[in-house]
Amino acid sequence: MISLRARPLTEAAFAPFGTVVTYKPGVPRFGLIEELENHRDTARAHLDFATIAARTLPFAAQVMERHPYSSQTFIPIEVARYLILVAPPSHSAEPDMARAQAFIAESRQCITYRAGTWHHPATALDRDGFFAMLTWRAGNAGDEEFFSLAEPVEIFAEAGPVS
Repeated sequence: MISLRARPLTEAAFAPFGTVVTYKPGVPRFGLIEELENHRDTARAHLDFATIAARTLPFAAQVMERHPYSSQTFIPIEVARYLILVAPPSHSAEPDMARAQAFIAESRQCITYRAGTWHHPATALDRDGFFAMLTWRAGNAGDEEFFSLAEPVEIFAEAGPVS
């Protein structure tokens, strides 16, 4: 089993996988432009809203997903913290879990995964979370891919034990 410590999410640490925007009260406006990727003429923007059940750490991740032609943005609306697990693709295009990283995002951190970035589905921590999610979809198999991990990845809090 692979074990990872989840560390606090920072723009620099997350940069290989996408972008982080931290919004603050009083800032009149901010936008995402370059971060939003759509590599298919037939895809349209989809804005979804979802309640994500809370999990606790340690947590065993068993599946990864990616959107090969689209970025995916998560905007926390009512969230305490949330877990992010990302991995680059391997030479065979599967997630390279040996190079996976885990982060804990705070309630005011929006993330955008680059197109093709392997990530674990949204995982709220502390209490259930409510998110807005933006992706581009064409309504076919290219919208998303799922990969079942051969062995679970156990994710601990930053101070948790790692073997």
